[in-house]
Amino acid sequence: MRKHAIAAAVGAVALGVTGVCAGIAPAAQATTEPAAAPKTLVIGVDGAAFDAMAGAAMPNVQALQAGGLTAASNLPGNPMAPTVYGPGWSTIATGVWPDKHGVSDNNFTAPMFAQYPDYLSRIEAAAPARGTAVIGTWGPISTTIFGSGVDLRVQGAGDVDTTARAVAELQRPETDDVFVHLDEVDGDGHASGSSSAAYRDALAVADAQIGQMVAAVQARAGYAAEDWLILVTSDHGHTPGGGHGGATKLERKTYVIAQGAEFAPGTVRHDVRISDIAPTVLAHTGIARDAAWELDGAAVTDLVADDFDALRPQLRTAVNETGPGQLLGWTDVAPAGWEIDNSRMPTGGAPEFRGWTFMTDDFFSNVELGQHRENNVRSRDVFAVADSDEWADVSPRGGNTFDSTLVSPAYELNGAATADVSFVSDYAVDGPQGATVWATFDEESGLPRQKLVEYQADGTRENPVNAIERVAVELPRTAAGALPRTISLQFSYSGNNSAFWVIDQVRFSQPDAPAVPATLTLSAPAVAAGGAVTVTGTGFAAGESLAVELRSTPRSLGALTADASGAFAQELQIPADTAAGEHTLAVLRADGAEVTHALTVTAAVGPGTDPGTDPGTDPGTDPGTDPGTTPGTDGGTAPDVESGQHPDATPAGATNGAKLAVTGGDPAPVALLWSALAAVLVGAGTVLAVRLRRHRVAASRTE
Repeated sequence: MRKHAIAAAVGAVALGVTGVCAGIAPAAQATTEPAAAPKTLVIGVDGAAFDAMAGAAMPNVQALQAGGLTAASNLPGNPMAPTVYGPGWSTIATGVWPDKHGVSDNNFTAPMFAQYPDYLSRIEAAAPARGTAVIGTWGPISTTIFGSGVDLRVQGAGDVDTTARAVAELQRPETDDVFVHLDEVDGDGHASGSSSAAYRDALAVADAQIGQMVAAVQARAGYAAEDWLILVTSDHGHTPGGGHGGATKLERKTYVIAQGAEFAPGTVRHDVRISDIAPTVLAHTGIARDAAWELDGAAVTDLVADDFDALRPQLRTAVNETGPGQLLGWTDVAPAGWEIDNSRMPTGGAPEFRGWTFMTDDFFSNVELGQHRENNVRSRDVFAVADSDEWADVSPRGGNTFDSTLVSPAYELNGAATADVSFVSDYAVDGPQGATVWATFDEESGLPRQKLVEYQADGTRENPVNAIERVAVELPRTAAGALPRTISLQFSYSGNNSAFWVIDQVRFSQPDAPAVPATLTLSAPAVAAGGAVTVTGTGFAAGESLAVELRSTPRSLGALTADASGAFAQELQIPADTAAGEHTLAVLRADGAEVTHALTVTAAVGPGTDPGTDPGTDPGTDPGTDPGTTPGTDGGTAPDVESGQHPDATPAGATNGAKLAVTGGDPAPVALLWSALAAVLVGAGTVLAVRLRRHRVAASRTE
């Protein structure tokens, strides 16, 4: 709803501009609806196992799924945190994983909520006028996880009471953002397990309570002018026999169900985590994400697939591994543009892990539990894995040392002196092993590879790195000072039955290329007046329109347009009457800036000799050297002098082409007319013109 309103507003602006141009009065413009007010409701169902929900009667949840997004999401396991209430709800509320928010059990011994507050507290800080509320059956939800800045924090006496309080809050016009926690599904999970009828019945009851809350939203008096985002999630699952806290599939699997204008009906995604709930709510309310918050999650609409995610359609089932069952979860085929160098890999071993391969979390984390693979929570969808431990568990092998390198595509460099590389990295070490990221450059540059990251080689089996790595690369230069044209990344891992390295979301970027100054070059440093010179320009904007002037006194030489690369080459004609000397050729840009180049103009060179160099050879240059060349200088040399008209001249008032103007305004005498005619004859030289004039003058004197 909100996006549609924004689009309508943009359309109205466009119409307004058109109306002004067309002379339509502003009052005649169409009015637009105000943007819908963003509202949010997050409902958490404690202990609701995602896989069990499919077999329960949950029409209200299914309606939300049909109208929006469904995404399964796995929790971490020990040692990051067990699958229990405190870590799960803290991740949902804050948007960061337990290794940041500090909650690893239900005791809240040393939470980091001051650094990583809940999303309702962030809303209150950014928009204190919004009405916020948290209502939960489990006490710490409203007393500990959500901060004191929230407008309303209430603990329900049970799910029925919690639901009633939530419905009442949702009916209030001033309510904007609500978090609700339902607890009793978890109790039935503990009592009878996620495979029991009692558990499914508890899910059905929770679904009905969700339905009451959704109905309360839809019954609001202002609902038509509101933009609601409704999410449903859970903090953990349950084992079939009851209980949670471990790292099995059913205990770790949770979900994000979301309905709102951001999500197309029936959307299913594989890259969404519960850490994305808080950022998604913040984005919906219009609160900009601050990088200083260091959130692990992202607004779902901001998630961007990487090259590895494109491999999902070609994933296949395990060959040797039994933990993942029949999941379609791995491939050893690299995505387009990527390469796997297994030239140093021994033969044999587990085929799913021979060199770098690509997997989903459901596959990777379940090959063998309790070895830290469950902590790979910052990877999304499909990611790259190098695991010397699992590879070495299968015999025969041609050797004991896993050694493989994953090579990225060659990224084009834009001329900037630096580049930025980022990637998710989950590195567990059980020595000896090694992991290094290298930057390599185009072969033509001759530049050696550059080490970007190197991880420790020994230690106990833990995850010394589980983060998004960000590396600023200072690009090397050749001896001549040139930058490389391309950069490629190499992820090299070796290990002797040690642990693993996971990478994901490899991103490469550069700052804007340095501005190339616009320059002009000329085909020659000098040109004769009346001649042509070719001007070449580079560094202009693509398609830029430019004007050209010749100076000292500005004279337009026309206009030109730069091509798609910002360059041009055009021949310019220098006016024939341009004075000899030093001039400036100027190219004028639309913003008033100009680019100039010096140009020497020499005197025009005519055919034969140069007129004006010999005063006696150029008619009219010296009136006293040739009688009859100027009317009135020799009264006896031409008849009809008093009338000022030669017998051969065109009679007054007649038209015979353009007249040749002379000083004094009198019609040109015959000698001058003959000389002018001779001067324009193609191929005739100055001497010929003079001879013709003298011949005609002599003839007139004998008449």
